[in-house]
Amino acid sequence: MIERTTGTMAMETKKKMKRTLMRRSDILEASNGMLTALQGYKSVKDAVLFAIDVSLSMLESPTASADDKKADKDSATSAALKCAYALMQQRIISNPNDMMGILLFGTEQSKFQDDEDSKGGYQYPHCYLLADLDVPAAADVKRLRDIVEDEEESKKLLVPAKEQVTMSNVLFCANQIFTTKAPNFSSRRLFLVTDNDNPHATAKDLKASATVRAKDLYDLGVTIELFPISRPNHEFDRAKFYDVIVFPYSAKATTDDL
Repeated sequence: MIERTTGTMAMETKKKMKRTLMRRSDILEASNGMLTALQGYKSVKDAVLFAIDVSLSMLESPTASADDKKADKDSATSAALKCAYALMQQRIISNPNDMMGILLFGTEQSKFQDDEDSKGGYQYPHCYLLADLDVPAAADVKRLRDIVEDEEESKKLLVPAKEQVTMSNVLFCANQIFTTKAPNFSSRRLFLVTDNDNPHATAKDLKASATVRAKDLYDLGVTIELFPISRPNHEFDRAKFYDVIVFPYSAKATTDDL
């Protein structure tokens, strides 16, 4: 009995380590993917907006064994922000005319270009425009550095909302940013980082609305690039939601497919 229990525990530990490594490798793969995606756009004016999910699961640090002292302790959200910070520094030197912006979604705080609408509420609830889409200035770099290097500063901002943010609102917010800030850029891309593969599992109407907003972005000439993060107990499944959001699938999808 003891041997069977010990064997079961060993198997569970092995599975847990495998799931943890999968999540950590996904974070690293997403960061490397963003870097690779940007390297191919040196000859055209490029506008990239990061849309980074801020949820409880995205803020969890990958667990590592006590012996693994070199293990990355960054959460998926923090890793994405650090990647954006590194890319912003790099592009200031290599592509000084390109634009970058960072939109956090799922945050308790809300902030957009005009902050509040005419009714006194927020235009895009639980969307926080950390850095507006523009040629990065020193102030943008400093603000982002404060978030990625100062734990207390990041804790103030990276607080998940109690209510769910709708993906149609996130995509509509991105649409307005691209329309107002980079209307004539030949390359406009939305880098979407999330671990939630089915944000509107029980709301068909919200999924349909998100699909319409995604199509609006493609009609505008914006490409959505997904950087999925698998959780320790759940592998990201694009087919649940994002196959009708991310190109080339969204170009063929209609609300009748939902």
